[in-house]
Amino acid sequence: MSTALERRMSKLEEIRDRNDIGKEVDISLEKMGTSRAEMLADFGSLSAFRDWLAGRIAAADRQNEVQHTTTSNYRQWQGDCEISAKWDAIFDRHEVLQ
Repeated sequence: MSTALERRMSKLEEIRDRNDIGKEVDISLEKMGTSRAEMLADFGSLSAFRDWLAGRIAAADRQNEVQHTTTSNYRQWQGDCEISAKWDAIFDRHEVLQ
C-alpha cells in the first residue's frame, strides 16, 4: 500500500512542477504582450512553437558566428512566414525593452 501511495505522491509532485513551469511560461508571455492561447492559435502546438524557437535561436547563433558542438533534437519548424515574422517582432520588441 505504501508503495502505491509513494508512486502517487511522486506523480503529484511531477504534475505540480509542470504546472509551476506552465505558470512561469504564461507570465513570460504576458510580459511580452501575448498569451499561451495566442501562441497555440498561431502554432497549433507547444512542440511546433518549440521547434520555431529552436530555429530562431540557431539562426541567431549562426548570425553571431557562434559554433556549437551539440546538435538540436528539434525539427526545423515548417510554418507560415507571417506567423514567424509576427513572433520575431514580439521577441525583438521584448528584447529591446529589457
